[in-house]
Amino acid sequence: MRKLALGFTALLFTAFSTACQFVQAQSIPMPPELKAFLTRPDQQTDLFNLMGQQWHAIVPNCASPQVKSSGVLISGPPAFGHDGAPTSGAWHVVSQVEGCGETRIINVFYLFTKDGEMKKIAALPGTTAADLALQRDSLMYAGMGMAKIAPKDCKDTKFVNTRFLGFGAENPQAAQGREKRGWTEEWTVRSCGVTGIVTMHFTPDATGTNITSSSNETRQIDP
Repeated sequence: MRKLALGFTALLFTAFSTACQFVQAQSIPMPPELKAFLTRPDQQTDLFNLMGQQWHAIVPNCASPQVKSSGVLISGPPAFGHDGAPTSGAWHVVSQVEGCGETRIINVFYLFTKDGEMKKIAALPGTTAADLALQRDSLMYAGMGMAKIAPKDCKDTKFVNTRFLGFGAENPQAAQGREKRGWTEEWTVRSCGVTGIVTMHFTPDATGTNITSSSNETRQIDP
């Protein structure tokens, strides 16, 4: 993971442009305290390790990825203790990583439990608009979308990329505080050596967000 670490410090706080510009528009400006915290050596080591684990899970047999650009998107204003460490808030580091002819967006989320413990979570790669809870709920539907092309009884499924395509119509009945527009994404899924692009539909309603996929919309691609 040495090469991954080398490029990251200089690029950590550069402007980052991805397909999910709607997320950036909601981001809170970077507090200097958060920048100081994230550039601590121990924090960078933890972050590099999480990014490396995610990279090797989705791009096998490529040991020398490099970070090309990164940014921090803040969804909940952080507060800090006397030692400069965050005590609350929510943000995630978004990085464009390249290696062996592959490029991926790696996402690492930072959040706090009810008792104030900070958690760092490597989420799905790519530009999905789904939050962590919605990502978790979507995995089953993405797997179902592979039904026609995946080997029967396959138990080895990896989610190797996500791509936000665009928003659809607004539902005025959507829950307060949530995105009211539906949206569509393409998820790249690898099941037992077979790779497919699964179209995922997200439709907000009064109780949350409905997730649907159809194997008829899935197309197989070369691994």
